[in-house]
Amino acid sequence: MLPLRGVTQNEPFTHPQLPQPPLRATLHRLVRRAYGRVQANDLGALRVALNNIGVATYVQAATPLDYTNAAANDTLEKLIAVFEDKVPYVMQAGARQHQPPTGAGLAVLKTMVDEVAAVFDQVAAGHADAHIITVFNLPDNTRMPEIKKTFTEASKGLKRLYDNRRLLLDNRGELAIQGAGAVTSPEVSILPHTFTDARTDNRVRTLLHESFHIVSEKITDHNYFGAPGFAAADWPTMSTNADHYAEVARLHAGLNLPAPAPLAVLGPPAGPALTPPQDAKVRQAMTEAQERLTRGWARSLWVWQNMGYVQQYQNSYWWRGEVPSELLLRQLMRESEQVSMTLHYGAGGRATTRADVPPVLPMITAYDFSVMEEVLTDLHQLVGWGRGQTTVHVLPAGAPLPAGHAAYLWAADVTNAATPMTNLADQLVAQATQSPAAPWLPTAAALKTLVDGMRVRYDQL
Repeated sequence: MLPLRGVTQNEPFTHPQLPQPPLRATLHRLVRRAYGRVQANDLGALRVALNNIGVATYVQAATPLDYTNAAANDTLEKLIAVFEDKVPYVMQAGARQHQPPTGAGLAVLKTMVDEVAAVFDQVAAGHADAHIITVFNLPDNTRMPEIKKTFTEASKGLKRLYDNRRLLLDNRGELAIQGAGAVTSPEVSILPHTFTDARTDNRVRTLLHESFHIVSEKITDHNYFGAPGFAAADWPTMSTNADHYAEVARLHAGLNLPAPAPLAVLGPPAGPALTPPQDAKVRQAMTEAQERLTRGWARSLWVWQNMGYVQQYQNSYWWRGEVPSELLLRQLMRESEQVSMTLHYGAGGRATTRADVPPVLPMITAYDFSVMEEVLTDLHQLVGWGRGQTTVHVLPAGAPLPAGHAAYLWAADVTNAATPMTNLADQLVAQATQSPAAPWLPTAAALKTLVDGMRVRYDQL
């Protein structure tokens, strides 16, 4: 997947989006409807709490809710959770459905798919070994067969999705809501609704990147070309990072992106200059921070997608395609707890059913989708903060902070050998969470808690 425009160094698409109304509007309607059904002798303490924090006025007059009010958010969450019928059960993003292109658009897509697949096949055949060595920083050729095999699988995967008509156009406007320029899994790729208007270099570059998410769910977005540490990433990171493969393909196709400006580390204005190891520690910390921010946003996108996936089944007696697994449901339950949704209040996600029995699905409400929309926006802004940092200021004690939420670290921490790089990265993540102008989450600390929580080992749930 690619972040939306303004975050990547080169735009994944150029046409304006036409998103449908944000889901938060449905949250407002749902809250007002639910509040009206609380009886005087029912849930009395909750009603008193609502009145005490001013939510009663909000739901009756439809005035904007102050999302920075943590008590109001917590009460609204409980309010939605306690209603037995939870009407409406779900919220569709709109009547328009994602559809594959037809007619002239299908021909344009075929042209780009053939072009991208040909690039992958050429790389796999050995025509871009020099680029592979450069991008993956290979000391020898031992990894070369493994990398080439991934290019072969990307070519097969892209052709498979095209043949199965699973390269879809975003007719519902969800990409704009998610802050994504494109979203791809091994089963489907959602592309901007204008993607097949004409073949452009930017759109081909998008397919060069997205195709590696088709290969395996293990290939994610740790970081992007131009981000701090991209060139110096270790093998486990590079081997599971889509943009490393995409960079090889871009170079071979002559569609490479402009070289990024190197990260500048400005030492303290007074006192001894940073030693090379100290400078390297700062650069590694910025790399680690950006990877954590990107991982949090990518994980929130995963939650959004799989909530929609489960939503297909929760009111249906027909099971189409692969059934949501118990592990997936437990993962969603964990995210529900972290993000303060309602999934974890009900049934579902428990390993109590036989293998031949479909798992119990959690109820996914309009409230849940609305909360995820807000969280996605916050985390997407953090990725933008990280991508916008070209300088890390190392400051002496008492120095004024740099303007514009620029990245900084204290010289005492940088020069102290006992301060680990991960501690510096944690400080930078905290700074990122202070940068959004109007975050939905009530405090920067709450936003950082969410970013940290996204690092849990979900496969162990």
